Amino acid sequence: MRIAVLMTVHNRKQTTVRCLQRLMINDKCKVISDGGLDIFLVDDGSTDGTSEEVEKIGGGGEWKIHLIRGTGSLYWAKGMRLAWETAVEHRDYDGYLWLNDDVELAADALEKLATTLQLQLETPTIIVGECVNAKGEVTYGIKGDLFDGNFVYVPRSVYEKIGMISGEYAHAWADSDYAMRAKRAGVKVVSLGVVGKCEGHEIRPSLRGVGFRRRCRMLTDPKGWNVHDLWVYRRRNWGVAAAVVSCAHLICHVLIGER
Repeated sequence: MRIAVLMTVHNRKQTTVRCLQRLMINDKCKVISDGGLDIFLVDDGSTDGTSEEVEKIGGGGEWKIHLIRGTGSLYWAKGMRLAWETAVEHRDYDGYLWLNDDVELAADALEKLATTLQLQLETPTIIVGECVNAKGEVTYGIKGDLFDGNFVYVPRSVYEKIGMISGEYAHAWADSDYAMRAKRAGVKVVSLGVVGKCEGHEIRPSLRGVGFRRRCRMLTDPKGWNVHDLWVYRRRNWGVAAAVVSCAHLICHVLIGER
């Protein structure tokens, strides 16, 4: 079995290196990947030497890192799309593993995934790993019909059925959108259980004490209260009317600010 690991990183050199080192420990599980994993890593314009460190780690041997350099304009969703496109062009893979570099993988994470895959699931199934914080509380994983993109395995059967992550998004909503597409296509989503540690963080910055002009800019900031991505997500999954209502509510909330 051959798996492509898809990653997008930006200016978190130590975090990225730690994640790759944990992957190397996991890669001893040859049941899941004969000859080693292939990692497709998009460094989206890092200025802290991330690319150079990644090149040192993937400098030879069976363990291959395909480094793709971005300009800083891709963010998570477009970066993951580019990593996926590059992997598909490289060769046919049995599956694609989304991985955030801030996930500190447990030593048996891929072994747990291999065990689940050996069950030979009868229907196309996405497998989602859960992450916990220092207190042992689940921070990322499956949430109702949706799932977070921190550790997600997409088998080739699902890719062939619903395609890649959407390139319409800049940063957020792309993982939720993929979950909704999977649901409509009848694709199952199952939990792998805890695969590592990852502290939770706020998706959007606080509006408290932020000036009006800055709040206006947040409406177009990919990592802020981005109205474009919300529009795309609501329109694609619930229609234009729902998108109009959601975006109007978001704009009012941001412009008024938090009290």
